[in-house]
Amino acid sequence: MSLISRLLDHLRGADMPEERQAARASRPVLTVEIGGYTHIARDWSAGGACIEGFAEAVAIGNILSGRLSWADDRRKLGFTAEVMRLDPGGALALRWLDLPLAIQQEMEAHIG
Repeated sequence: MSLISRLLDHLRGADMPEERQAARASRPVLTVEIGGYTHIARDWSAGGACIEGFAEAVAIGNILSGRLSWADDRRKLGFTAEVMRLDPGGALALRWLDLPLAIQQEMEAHIG
């Protein structure tokens, strides 16, 4: 476990349940690129996203980085996120740690 993961676990507390704080949306389609593979977010918010079909070996607490974009947009904006949940079948829940202001504002505007 990385130093950052241990620090986040300490701050979060071992007995703290996962609770989604932000409203979620699935439109417009958000693409999440990690390790050269592009995934479609099942749902997303300014707090995080859930992607499906994730096949890489990761663990809860791992920190991932990649690029985000809307399906109809050429921009690819960098992000960093913490793995919050792993579901059977490859669904992966992420909590944004570093999200570009532009996409955060767009997410908030879409969810309204």
